[in-house]
Amino acid sequence: MRFRVDHSQFENPDAVAVANRNNGLRQFSGVSAIVLVLSLAFWSTAPLRAQYKVKVQVDTSKPRAMFFATSLGAAADVWDGNAYTPATIQLLQDAGITDLRYPGNGGIDALYHWSTGAVTNPYTNDKAPDLGADKKFPKVVPLLAQLGTTLVTVNYGSNLDGSGGGEPAEAAAWVAYANGKPDSTEPIGKDSKGNDWKTVGYWATLRAATPLPTDDGLNALRIGQAAPFGIQLWAIGHEPWNNGFYNNDGAGEPDLHAGQVPSKKEWRRHAGDKRNGPTAYGQAVVQYVKAMKAVDPTILVGASLKTLDPGDGDHVGKNWNSEVLKAACGSIDYGTVSLMVGQALSIDYKTLDEDDLLTAALPRGFGMVASDLGDKFKQFCPANHMPHLAITNFGGNIWGPVKHPVTVGLFAANGMATMLETGAFTVMWTPMHGGTFASLLDDNNHPKPAYYGLQMIHEVVGQGDVFVTASSSVDAVAVHAVKRADGGLGLLFVDKQLAQSAKVTVTVNGYNYAAKGTRYDWSQSNLDAGKGITEAPIDGLGATFTVDVPPSGMTAIVIPKAQ
Repeated sequence: MRFRVDHSQFENPDAVAVANRNNGLRQFSGVSAIVLVLSLAFWSTAPLRAQYKVKVQVDTSKPRAMFFATSLGAAADVWDGNAYTPATIQLLQDAGITDLRYPGNGGIDALYHWSTGAVTNPYTNDKAPDLGADKKFPKVVPLLAQLGTTLVTVNYGSNLDGSGGGEPAEAAAWVAYANGKPDSTEPIGKDSKGNDWKTVGYWATLRAATPLPTDDGLNALRIGQAAPFGIQLWAIGHEPWNNGFYNNDGAGEPDLHAGQVPSKKEWRRHAGDKRNGPTAYGQAVVQYVKAMKAVDPTILVGASLKTLDPGDGDHVGKNWNSEVLKAACGSIDYGTVSLMVGQALSIDYKTLDEDDLLTAALPRGFGMVASDLGDKFKQFCPANHMPHLAITNFGGNIWGPVKHPVTVGLFAANGMATMLETGAFTVMWTPMHGGTFASLLDDNNHPKPAYYGLQMIHEVVGQGDVFVTASSSVDAVAVHAVKRADGGLGLLFVDKQLAQSAKVTVTVNGYNYAAKGTRYDWSQSNLDAGKGITEAPIDGLGATFTVDVPPSGMTAIVIPKAQ
């Protein structure tokens, strides 16, 4: 969890690619910042036959985006009891996931107070969600550090006594606890309610201490960690636009800036209340960033923006991005958005429309994000300060039956890779556990199709590698190419045809790699046999070579540098 960002532009992606991978998240750069697939096209369906031919062109001289320490992430739900167990952390590591969003989904970020472990009840006649003792920050942060890093979503929705909205000083003290040094005398100060948040050193000293024989109420914060954790990514709330301001009931993000409500289904009582609106949020973000960066100026802080989904209509999220960016764009380092796709049903109205998920849902949804945010960043942000993009909720919004679960794995691999190579510096899959078809793991920690989709990306690309330009002659086969920091080449092919294999002829411009490599496969047949990803050698590689990709499957090829 000790990666740092070099805020200078990297002018030569090839030079950056060969840098030590442990240098971490370098810079989101002009190569990757808002490339954001304004040119994404809808995939077509290949003619039905036993095997179809595909031509793939790879140009290693044309970089697209770097793969960072943060690139592959996940987010847990508040009710996920297995989210941060050692066994889960190991499984996530095996899949290449190195970035978790804490404390997760379900509105818990707006109610959880890290320094006391308390969860505010925002309702007069209902119960607050429960985070669970094993998921409190001091308990899990060592595991998060073991995994790699985390994106901490600070409390915007409630203050300590539940009488109003969140406090910048509380967030600043959280940064101090995670990143501060015990000898720091930097004051944090009091919040608007008069609570004294003391100094940076106060919280860092608590972190470094071991529990007292007699608990004075602070032993939960004493975890014997002298060195700072160095958490770099922080965000102000998660989906605060979902707080009832837009007249939406059952909102997922509690917000006490306008007071309590009787139950979680009655947030629309605050509809139109400016205290819960985008301008107030944007102004608060500026204060949060100022307070948090006074503690640690090296952190990156993001604001929550809105995906303009077709199903939302014009009223849910209208003007949110504009008003937030008007107020806060000069202060933030990135914007966070959620992108959940796959709601469509097939022609029988009973099962998931798998063709839509694989061919249309991602470019449709991500294209809207790209178009809206690309335009608004140019309109409302300083010319020399373009925020970057974090997809902090990505996955299949899949609750009903899925005829071919392998589809979810193909979608996960292609979707994550597409967004990473076109500008997002992190993409976080959700849900982590559960019975839905989109979960990474089931409740017994057994991998599901989405897990293998992410793991296939991990086979091809690692920290410091650079995505390069690659194209396919047949839209039903997606291709992603990576120039590896070790001098090799990584290729990922995704065959979206459920019944046809593809014979892919690959041409690599500027080939300077070995004639032998390793291939990895995962497909419907693996799923049917209860197998994970299979590995085998491959030879006959060169400037032009062919590879068979299984139907409804993925093939990854890793080629070492020339000897």
